[in-house]
Amino acid sequence: MYHSAIALSCLCQSTSYDHVISCLQIHGHAKKVVSTQILFYFVLEDFVFYWGHRILHTKWLYKHVHSVHHEYATPFGLTSEYAHPAEILFLGFATIVGPAITGPHLITLWLWMVLRVLETVEAHCGYHFPWSLSNFLPLYGGADFHDYHHRLLYTKSGNYSSTFVYMDWIFGTDKGYRKLKALKSDGDKVGLKEM
Repeated sequence: MYHSAIALSCLCQSTSYDHVISCLQIHGHAKKVVSTQILFYFVLEDFVFYWGHRILHTKWLYKHVHSVHHEYATPFGLTSEYAHPAEILFLGFATIVGPAITGPHLITLWLWMVLRVLETVEAHCGYHFPWSLSNFLPLYGGADFHDYHHRLLYTKSGNYSSTFVYMDWIFGTDKGYRKLKALKSDGDKVGLKEM
């Protein structure tokens, strides 16, 4: 949130209103370019974040770095950005690697940063809302997926992905979560039959 506020204030101070409006008017093929870049950023960020996050769950790095973020077993929105400075730099690389490769328009970069912050706050908010993307996109993790990660011991938590669940599924680091969801689903079915 802090970073978004700084970026917004710099935008307001460094450019005129007319210039900002003209930059925001994305036409034709530019919309496809922006959409493709944002999708690429999400997929690449998820891949890089998965491996970085998984490394942070090794015994030494967890104890000395990542445990700061895990001080909250039941996270809420603001805890998404609460982390050791080394972790912020380490995992922040996942967020900037896509734009570093493509060199996007400044508005695309800001859009990416806003979407990334909104996603991480939603994943840490602790609520599964009816409008959560996980209700519409099967590969999207969301709050339920990430809450499971925060509730377990550091070496056994799994669910290391930031946005999507494909990396955890491919490498089997979401098995516990999938078993729990299956048990809950079976329990819900039994409860419905009893009614």
